[in-house]
Amino acid sequence: MNFQNTWYVIERHNKYEVVSHAVFSELASDSFVMLQNFDTHHEALSELGRLIHLEIQEAHKKIDGLDGRNQ
Repeated sequence: MNFQNTWYVIERHNKYEVVSHAVFSELASDSFVMLQNFDTHHEALSELGRLIHLEIQEAHKKIDGLDGRNQ
């Protein structure tokens, strides 16, 4: 793997982000959680989209659960 062209999906400040290897290298090691690394920016963005979609589904389930209690 060519790390200079690697892209990372990280969680920082309770948000998902895609960062390049150059940015990743400058981050303080205790300021993020690295979730996965990818060979291309496109792959990393696809994973970011998938993670956000899962978060939205979970939020919908919570909202539906609250809605059921109020009936």
